[in-house]
Amino acid sequence: MTRKITDINTFDYENSLMRLSEHINQNPADDNAYYLRGNIYRKMNLFGDALNDYYRALELNPQSEAAIAIEILNEILEFRNTDLLNP
Repeated sequence: MTRKITDINTFDYENSLMRLSEHINQNPADDNAYYLRGNIYRKMNLFGDALNDYYRALELNPQSEAAIAIEILNEILEFRNTDLLNP
């Protein structure tokens, strides 16, 4: 039985990244896969990779939930950078 891409285990980051990357290679127009992979990258604190995937998802689908994720991640980064610069 084939598992759906939305059935990824978000706590098994390495396996999830591998499955999502394979899926994206086979389905490069799947905006949801980019969004989901961006979420995994965000959870791993790989914010640059997360933003890249969110922007790709948004490019493929302007209605993607990635738009909200981008706003939230940018707020997180602004907050973190402010703290680092002003201890």
